[in-house]
Amino acid sequence: MLVYGLAKGMKRCVRAKTTPEFSADQRPQYSKMDKSYILPDFSGKPEVVLPRSQLPWLLEQPDDILSTSAFHYDTLEGDYAFTHTKILKDPYHEHVVHKYLPRRLPALIPDLWDEVANGFDESWGTDTYSWKEIPVYDSVMFMISRAVNRMIVGLPLCRNEDFLSNMRSFAMDIVTTGLILRFTPHWLRLIVGPMASIPNNMHYRKTAKYTVPLITERLENFRRKEKDPDYKWEAPNDYVSWSIILATAEGRKDELTVDMISRRLMPIEFASIHTTTIAVTNCLLDLMASESSLQHLEGIRQEAMTILAEADGQWTKAGLARYNRADSAFRESMRVSNFMSRNVLRKVMPREGVENMMEGWHAPQGTFIGVDMQSIQHDADIYPKPNAYDPFRFSRSKETSNPSQPNDQDSDTPDGSSTHLEQKNTGLVTTSDIFLPFSHGRHACPGRYLIAAEVKMMLSYLSINYDIEPLATRPVNQWLGGTSMPPTKATIRVRRKMGTVKT
Repeated sequence: MLVYGLAKGMKRCVRAKTTPEFSADQRPQYSKMDKSYILPDFSGKPEVVLPRSQLPWLLEQPDDILSTSAFHYDTLEGDYAFTHTKILKDPYHEHVVHKYLPRRLPALIPDLWDEVANGFDESWGTDTYSWKEIPVYDSVMFMISRAVNRMIVGLPLCRNEDFLSNMRSFAMDIVTTGLILRFTPHWLRLIVGPMASIPNNMHYRKTAKYTVPLITERLENFRRKEKDPDYKWEAPNDYVSWSIILATAEGRKDELTVDMISRRLMPIEFASIHTTTIAVTNCLLDLMASESSLQHLEGIRQEAMTILAEADGQWTKAGLARYNRADSAFRESMRVSNFMSRNVLRKVMPREGVENMMEGWHAPQGTFIGVDMQSIQHDADIYPKPNAYDPFRFSRSKETSNPSQPNDQDSDTPDGSSTHLEQKNTGLVTTSDIFLPFSHGRHACPGRYLIAAEVKMMLSYLSINYDIEPLATRPVNQWLGGTSMPPTKATIRVRRKMGTVKT
């Protein structure tokens, strides 16, 4: 199915190819032939899916032609889901994260390490005698919500369970609202939208009773510090401070209100909690169901112990960059258990649509365009044994050639090209045309540096401090359209290692 005459032939093409067999068997054929095709999402809305060779064309289009933010606004139901339409129309929170997270993260690493340890001790326990059944998804969400809020709002709020439970609920509300509105006729959305987002607004209000006083006090301290440089107060290193500093420097008075700052926290919480929980859950299930899982876990533990011994038991930016096996184990899980079938998605913005001159097709305004991540990341020509989880796939060559090679450098290739799997940069935060979970190009996920740090610390802590029973089989993920969810009821059995509990 080629994408010629898209505007006229869209409905016919969608009706012709909506079966799972097309998704599983025929998509790779089109990609291999360097052909674009049309595939409906689970609600029936058609998307143009590009082959890997067309990725440079996609990335070079300006935002007023193919827009990432407009795609997010539509798919995340920006009119209703995030409590205010401005939140996704003008994603200033992303600007703040892009600007500050990479350079402020090193100073946050000791705090995150403290939060990871505290979260495991509370969730997985400290009993060195009895095995404990752990619900993987729920326990990971508990720990991720605490760690990420150490970065967003800091102590003590990041450990307030009432605040955290409402933030976790809000993250799930976004998914529910999206599902409801995706199947709601356009003429009914003005009625259904406000009703579907009632839980979103309720959970926001329950979190705001904590965040509004914190932000009010923070703004007042910034004002006092500006008037009196000798005022004994230092701005905490968290998102709230970053947003105030940047909005002040850029003269964005509209972003300096208590209400807007508190609402800006919600999309960050959603992205940080929901997607990271899915990815970490997949990684634990992949790792513990893999062949020789205990040997793999021991390899991750040994590398962590070596690095931590050189830094008095504390993780640092340099240490995390050398933690190749954990880096590889998580990257490989994101490759093989990707939670989206398509990525690098954009929305066509011009009224006249957009033309791809190389293939000779036209896409009308409002069309979604992306690439087939599922086929690329499961391509045997790129990844040998593509459907197998090989946790050290990306670290093996690094350990052989240069054990001290940092694995965390951002080397997003600007032209979207790569030659083969054994390229130099295969670290977790590195995006390329063959590794797309964080998207690619100038709109690649700005939070991937935080995710990498969190996951490596989590893998180090669990491998050092817990015995974990291998899984006989990998619990199966469930696909809903183009999204894959790990089994939320899957469990693992753990026991605290003797001699690891501090007294």
